Amino acid sequence: MPVKNFVKLKLFPEGTFRGNSTDDPLPYYYKPLIGSLYRYRIDQGLSLLSPPYEKVLEFGYGSGLLLPALAAISSRLFGIDITSDPQVVEGCLNKLNINATLYQDDLLKINFPDNYFDLIVAFSVFEHIQNCQKIISEMVRILKSGGSLLVGMPRVDKKMAKLFRLIGYGQIEQHHVTDYNKFLSACQSQFIIEKQTRLFPFLPSYLGLYFNMLLRKTNQ
Repeated sequence: MPVKNFVKLKLFPEGTFRGNSTDDPLPYYYKPLIGSLYRYRIDQGLSLLSPPYEKVLEFGYGSGLLLPALAAISSRLFGIDITSDPQVVEGCLNKLNINATLYQDDLLKINFPDNYFDLIVAFSVFEHIQNCQKIISEMVRILKSGGSLLVGMPRVDKKMAKLFRLIGYGQIEQHHVTDYNKFLSACQSQFIIEKQTRLFPFLPSYLGLYFNMLLRKTNQ
């Protein structure tokens, strides 16, 4: 597949991809107003990238919605998700003539080779991980020297929980356990921030709704 020097999320017709659980956010991408925010936050994150890349890993590929965009900027695409069925997602990708090597597994157990990936992408994943230090250390191990980690995650507090309830996500506090600052604290010794942005950047950072950051492995 030809490699582009820019990428945006392409929203394929509804039904192209299948949600992997009742909590899958896939339906929200197709809603009139909320959907535009869901798509925009992803495009904001993707705008931080400087493609092309050789090997790319999506950590938490879910329904597979982002995989076509990542395939357009990579030579080899991989995905790992602890719950999603790779056969279901691969079936969706095959209809689009997109190849990806997908795993349903734990990143800490699959044992990818050292210094293997040029880029790891993780949108809306780290807020679900209570202790992310082990995951971050594993990402450092499997990233090449100078490799990049693109992370997107929402604000996590009581006000944000109320906003999630308004759009149909109840009990979000049970699922969102790590915030932006806690994540940065966990990775500051192993990564440096190259670029960052947030949803509604004209607002003070403490009012940010969604944070995107491109981090580079420090090689220490």
